[in-house]
Amino acid sequence: MGVRLLIEPPEGAPIRVGQAPERAKVVFTTRAAFRSLVRGDHLALAEAYLHCDVDVRGNLSEAMRVAEVLDLEASMLAKLSFALRYRFGDRRRFQQHSIAFHYDRPVDFFLPWFERWRSYSHGFYQSPSDDSAQAQARKFQYAIDALELAPGMRVLDIGAGWGGFLEYAGRQGISVHGITISEQQHRFVRELVRDHQLPCAVEKVDLVDFRPERAFDAIVMMGSLEHLPDYEFVARFVSSSLAPGGGVYADFCSQRESFQVGAFMRRYVWPGTARYVNVPRLLDAWLRAGLDIEELVDDTASYAHTVRDWANRLEGTREDLASKFGEQSVRAFLLYLWGSHHFLQHRRTQAYHLVARFRPATEAIEGPRR
Repeated sequence: MGVRLLIEPPEGAPIRVGQAPERAKVVFTTRAAFRSLVRGDHLALAEAYLHCDVDVRGNLSEAMRVAEVLDLEASMLAKLSFALRYRFGDRRRFQQHSIAFHYDRPVDFFLPWFERWRSYSHGFYQSPSDDSAQAQARKFQYAIDALELAPGMRVLDIGAGWGGFLEYAGRQGISVHGITISEQQHRFVRELVRDHQLPCAVEKVDLVDFRPERAFDAIVMMGSLEHLPDYEFVARFVSSSLAPGGGVYADFCSQRESFQVGAFMRRYVWPGTARYVNVPRLLDAWLRAGLDIEELVDDTASYAHTVRDWANRLEGTREDLASKFGEQSVRAFLLYLWGSHHFLQHRRTQAYHLVARFRPATEAIEGPRR
């Protein structure tokens, strides 16, 4: 179905886009804000919304359809700046700043719109109306089954977040060692392990500095590859840190051509190293590092449902969160979530999960049994 918007400029008659009745009304209170729409400047338009010079009454997801006529592509200067800073700058500091900006908000900002497992990547939805907590648990169990995990086995969780997978697997007796460079996440997961007496641990350490004492039976990376654009380094780390036959589960967001996030996202949501995953480059790096790709599955619909549920819960608690953390922070995340939902719905952004296995070249493949 087409867009149904009523645009109300600061002067003059309202402008109807699509058929009546409208699903949302976009109200501009200043000329400057309205001019940002006319010239298609997505950053200026987003900032006008953040500063309350634009208000959306009704369905914000409907208003996000305006993205179809805006240029969201990162400029060549922005792409060059990222490449130079990442290649020649202090990667640790660059990464630390990127992660801290987004993840080191108080946990009470995130928990009201997360589901029970506090996962910040997509669940596995069997239908659009699935319960979000069940969808996340379904994914966690899928990863456990695909990696053939059992009680007592050791798993490395790269970018452990708020301990969703760590808790889920730990309750089954699986020993998960989570790593993160977020101070807030590290503190939260450390208390989670202590309070629930899980057979797990969490460590605040950058992946480039992490030196495991012995190989892991499996590795999981749920939503962390977007922050690790050096695929060759990650592939070498994974293959050198897995026991022979060990598996890795990863899920992530991707785009087909443009991998750097747009100006609004880069300034207000994901600064620094965050990028959409380049799937061909990722697969090439992993294959050359000796990892066999067992499956690569399109989860775009599931991610769209996941982000929709986050956004709806954030809408439901926006007044309380705005009173605690500021209206601008809430509006920034609403734009980010509903924008992501729109892009996933229309497949301008894709989501995948993959399962890979480390099999040394000396390991023979079993033939048919006689």
